[in-house]
Amino acid sequence: MLIIGALGGIVATRTNSFSYWQQEGFIRTLTETITFLHHQSVSDQSIYRLEFDLENNLYKVGALKVEDEQEAVTSLTEDYGYLSLELAALRNPGIQGVATFIPPPSLPSLGTPVQIPMGLKIRDVRTMRGLETEGKPYIDFSPRGFSEFAVIHIILATNEVITILVNPFTGIAKIIREDKDFQWTYGRKRES
Repeated sequence: MLIIGALGGIVATRTNSFSYWQQEGFIRTLTETITFLHHQSVSDQSIYRLEFDLENNLYKVGALKVEDEQEAVTSLTEDYGYLSLELAALRNPGIQGVATFIPPPSLPSLGTPVQIPMGLKIRDVRTMRGLETEGKPYIDFSPRGFSEFAVIHIILATNEVITILVNPFTGIAKIIREDKDFQWTYGRKRES
């Protein structure tokens, strides 16, 4: 009985250890993918999108093929600066015209959906568009070196919450090992 108990303890420990490292690996891969997309969009001069499917617990990467983007942007008033136009285009996809979500042109293997490991769940995604807890929230990456501000909350198997904060100017995704929320305030007037 003692031997069976010891073997059971070893198997349980190894299973928990494997699950932990699988979760950590997924979190690292997701943050590295976000940083990679920030730089790759500039390199390819394409708008990349990281789309989460909260119902099916997966995410996928694609590029937006925009129909007549230049005409849509130049139709806006000339009084705006280029960064303001870029932010407006990212916040309002209608400005960009009709866009199709396609596999990344230079890296089509990135277009394969990535299943989130068992025990992990993406609780919500906050972008400049607001907090989304269902559906298919997404993060866009501009070819001009700007990513959308985003906060991703992931629930671990232990019910702990990990927060991933995406810096829109550097594309670096920071892992915060607690449940924190952030708001996009850049360019907004401060309340007294």
